[in-house]
Amino acid sequence: MKLKEPYLIINLDDNKINFFVISFDKNKNYNLIKNINIDSVGIQNGRIVNIKLVAELIKKNLNLLEDELNFFFSNASIIISPSDVNCLNVSGYKRLNGSQVSKESITYILNDIKKTILFNEDKYSLVHLFNSNFSLDSDNLENLPIGLFGEFYNQNMTFFLVSENIVKNLKLLFNISGISIDRIILKPFAEGVNYLLMNKNNKSFTTITLEEKKINISLFKNKSYVCTEDFDFGINLIIKDVSKLCSLKIEEVELLLKKINLESLILNDAESYLDNSYFSISPYRKIKHQLILDIIVARLDEFMEVCYEKNINLNYFRKNNNAIYINIGKSEYFKNIQFALRKNKFIDPKLVFGKNNEDSSLSSLNGAAELIGKGWEKEAIPVTQSKKSLISSLFSRLFS
Repeated sequence: MKLKEPYLIINLDDNKINFFVISFDKNKNYNLIKNINIDSVGIQNGRIVNIKLVAELIKKNLNLLEDELNFFFSNASIIISPSDVNCLNVSGYKRLNGSQVSKESITYILNDIKKTILFNEDKYSLVHLFNSNFSLDSDNLENLPIGLFGEFYNQNMTFFLVSENIVKNLKLLFNISGISIDRIILKPFAEGVNYLLMNKNNKSFTTITLEEKKINISLFKNKSYVCTEDFDFGINLIIKDVSKLCSLKIEEVELLLKKINLESLILNDAESYLDNSYFSISPYRKIKHQLILDIIVARLDEFMEVCYEKNINLNYFRKNNNAIYINIGKSEYFKNIQFALRKNKFIDPKLVFGKNNEDSSLSSLNGAAELIGKGWEKEAIPVTQSKKSLISSLFSRLFS
């Protein structure tokens, strides 16, 4: 990456492929030069399932960008959101017996952790690694306590891994277009960084992303990405509920949720009924707007209960993570789902709703550009395609 030179970031997901061309100034702040958003094909659950189709789209739009900007791209960072991210929280320690914490002490811990991870997760590739917590003699610290004396040093680290085949297919895909991948960035992490940039005083929070067929929940603790989990259901269940309980076709439900504004209709008349113009297939029957809202609220209650409130995987991380950012992936349903969420029994006053973007691509861009330009203080970046060992590469960042 060179200052003031065009740099490419590509966001791949099941619905869209976003091409962002940016440049960095001397302070490593970015400027958006050009962006292209296209419908994606050949991607399912964040995985490439038809490399020929995706490669054709990548190559076509890459050529358009290069012709327009008169610049040849050879490198890019890629944002992905696969459904099967493996998140491992590992704790390592060393008894100091009154000696100083040294680089060698931390080397010992990291090597031990590396050995364990590589032995048990040999079919996965490391994409993110975070220093989630340091403690010396039970005192939690903000930074590495190198040089301090103590009896017992403990370090918590979070590994985010994806299937090795996902990484291999990504490299194959971009090799076809002559692009070398600099970094692979998980989309929830990039979006979390964007939230942190907007709310610098809130270092610990939860993000819940409601997509059409998936819900992602991600937790950040003291600016470290510490947990992520995906559920294979989403807004599609709300559509099915309304369809079944109101005897409407799926197409009719999708249309009415895009067109009507439940909040204004119910506030204006709590007994109001759905207009007969929305019965394009089904026979007309009286359906109260309040009934539709109640159905949506009931399903959202269940989402929050299953994914967050009663999710035993989050018991440790939920402590002090009071702020919740909710991102609604289907922007056409935003106003009605946002209104229904206010009725949700698990929502507290600190909940903050996600921004209503056409999609979350700009949020991802802001976070990814920050990571690429300035780095992230809690992340130790695994350097790919280097002659250094993994641990050596991690240390070059960790101690810089």
